[in-house]
Amino acid sequence: MPFIHVNGTDIHCHALGRGPAVVMVHPPFIASSIFNYLKHDLSRDHRVVVFDIRGHGHSPAGDASLTIPLIAEDIRQLLDRLDIESAYVCGYSCGAMPVLEALLSAPGRFRGAVLLSGMSELTDSRSRMQMRAGAMLRGLTPEAVVVPVALGNADSRTTFGVLHAEGKIGDARRCREYADSCLRYSCTGRLNRIDHPVLLLSGAEDGAGCAYARDLHERLRESEWYRIRKAGHHLPTKAPDQTSDVIRAWIAKLEGRDAAPEFAGLEGLAEVLMADEADAAAQEAERS
Repeated sequence: MPFIHVNGTDIHCHALGRGPAVVMVHPPFIASSIFNYLKHDLSRDHRVVVFDIRGHGHSPAGDASLTIPLIAEDIRQLLDRLDIESAYVCGYSCGAMPVLEALLSAPGRFRGAVLLSGMSELTDSRSRMQMRAGAMLRGLTPEAVVVPVALGNADSRTTFGVLHAEGKIGDARRCREYADSCLRYSCTGRLNRIDHPVLLLSGAEDGAGCAYARDLHERLRESEWYRIRKAGHHLPTKAPDQTSDVIRAWIAKLEGRDAAPEFAGLEGLAEVLMADEADAAAQEAERS
């Protein structure tokens, strides 16, 4: 099912596997191939849905200007077209913003959310500067932003080639609009309205990502925050095995199923995880 007509436009989409549904949402200037590792791993026991946001990758630009609320509505209607009654929704980096908006605008359609290096608003100066550069592009192809984004996320030449190829065929208008919407968006003041369980994952070496996760953890009603040791911001491509293991264990716990045999729930992943509470206690002990 390469294309599905959703909300007035065609969306490039792939769904594979069986089990609890997980829909994955990418940030600006790259496309759904950022989730290739996670998609193939999780689809062993989940129904994984990946799609290119309007004007990104292989999805046409459509007629409407691209905004965070529009992406959230596209996700809801995509579930309708795929006959998925409810799903977990996973957003990477600024892809967390449409995820949070979807939870707020259509709460009954989602079982929970996973935020990978995600945030409810973009506040750190470095990220805002990079996103502002993308939002100001006027060329036909946002090559000046696509190349560094692909390089930053790539774990190999092959991955770079795939991310770069998908990024450069995107529609420059929609890429700019997505970036601009990320700069303007904030749901921080509404986070306490979200009743869903939320898994927060950040790389232990990603200072800004950990700061965002801590803020989300404090504001959300029901969340678990874990940091992956020796990992930075780019979890889907540079720490995919650890990331998929935690997602699988977390969903299994919520679904009341046994975790996969290679580990016994989240507790069995202690060698790759840093729980917020344990790390805070260790820091307090060091200060004492």
